[in-house]
Amino acid sequence: MEWRPIDERPVDHYIIRHLERLALGTPYPAVAERLTAVVANVRSVAQGAADSAGGNSFSMSLYVDATGVGQPVVDLLAHVGTHVLPVYFTHGDRRLEQEGPPRYISLGKAWLVSRLQALLQTGRILLPNTSDAATLAKELMDYEIKVDEDANDKYGAFKVGTHDDLVTALGLAVQGVPRMGGPAVEDRSWARAVDVRPLEVRGLPRMPQGFDY
Repeated sequence: MEWRPIDERPVDHYIIRHLERLALGTPYPAVAERLTAVVANVRSVAQGAADSAGGNSFSMSLYVDATGVGQPVVDLLAHVGTHVLPVYFTHGDRRLEQEGPPRYISLGKAWLVSRLQALLQTGRILLPNTSDAATLAKELMDYEIKVDEDANDKYGAFKVGTHDDLVTALGLAVQGVPRMGGPAVEDRSWARAVDVRPLEVRGLPRMPQGFDY
């Protein structure tokens, strides 16, 4: 996340420098191993740059979907010493961060979709011009909101052959609530230079009444 000025005030923007989809059916240990490698690489590069700049500490958060079959990945990551903040998806329009122990986030799907809509419509999500980013845009177009006769809402890609895992990953990356009052642009000189642009997606599903973000 970076603070960038809009109308002379700092506003949170989300710069997605890397997207990666693991092959369907990848074993849980392999998923945990890949995540650990990515985290270690980012931490090493960022902390090295921070040390060179005067010893400032670097912090990062790894949000992982722990709902259902995601829990084994969380457990494996914890076992190898990779700090994880589990996120459990629920119904509703609330985001609750439990300080614990254990610390975790309870995240309503309605809240998440509204969050994504607000960021996309204001051009505050920027992605690289890659095939995975194009796939993400298609997933967003396929994403649906269904409300049954009992007013129960469901979110996801329901058509045969469609997926929503990149949408979920993007949602996890941007759901954190930023602290106000940060600098207009944070120092991210350590980050790999990537040509990013706002993600433009038309035809996003509208939220049911009462779930405005």
